[in-house]
Amino acid sequence: MATQAPQPLDSDLEIVESVEGWLAREEACLLGELASRVARNQSIVEIGNYRGRSTVALALGATRGLGAQVYTIDPHVEFVGPRGGRFGRADQAHLYANLVRTGVGAQVSVVGLDSRAVAASWSAGPIGLLFVDGDHRYEAVRADYDAWEPHLAPGAAVAFDDCDFIDVARLLDELERAGRLEPRGAAGKVRWFERCAR
Repeated sequence: MATQAPQPLDSDLEIVESVEGWLAREEACLLGELASRVARNQSIVEIGNYRGRSTVALALGATRGLGAQVYTIDPHVEFVGPRGGRFGRADQAHLYANLVRTGVGAQVSVVGLDSRAVAASWSAGPIGLLFVDGDHRYEAVRADYDAWEPHLAPGAAVAFDDCDFIDVARLLDELERAGRLEPRGAAGKVRWFERCAR
């Protein structure tokens, strides 16, 4: 995957921002641009989706780009996030409605299971972009990344949301020091990396 700086996909921003969520404009631009670069024979995997704001950004990027399929994974179980946000079953209904309303439903495969269970049985080929935005506790985010790393294509892009959380920052520091990820850029609280050859 090329490592040039992502450029904003301005025409899609109003669509993305019509979906409830916390993804900032610059973060949506970054995800859309990264998704646009993923080859059609590779996949885009998103861990965690809430009501689909980032999912729509990824899908619009893929549609405007090379056409990779987006797989968004979230069990939508009752959960209280580290900032006190409450998540659960109602969010899944909003996700489906938003995918239809924004016209990206055909570009997205929704998987309502734990991400590690999905990784264990993954058969959709190499992943060109992995976006990690699930449980931000250290053990959980580490387990998510470790489960999906074997499926990453050489040079795949890997993006993490909420890098201001100490547990996420800790994991990223460890992955960089171990030579598993090479930092490539950031937008807001999203940082992105390239998978290092091992």
